[in-house]
Amino acid sequence: GIYRTIFRRDPPWLGCCTEHDKLYWQGGTRAQRKSADIGLMRCVADNGHPVVAFIMYVGVRLGGHPLLPFSWRWGYGWRNRGYR
Repeated sequence: GIYRTIFRRDPPWLGCCTEHDKLYWQGGTRAQRKSADIGLMRCVADNGHPVVAFIMYVGVRLGGHPLLPFSWRWGYGWRNRGYR
């Protein structure tokens, strides 16, 4: 990512993203997705980066819908798209 390119190290919020990715792989309900996204935002903010946290939250809310053709969408670990 951009952070790694500029600073030549992993971002301090990498663990937050890893946990969020696991939840996105798993998928689930709309409420579970919103909870995962809020959890990501809180985790990144708690690591001292509230502006980045908000930008990430907006990004995952807009770009993570299960019906979008992105490889990182909600429930990407499964063939059936959509919410449970």
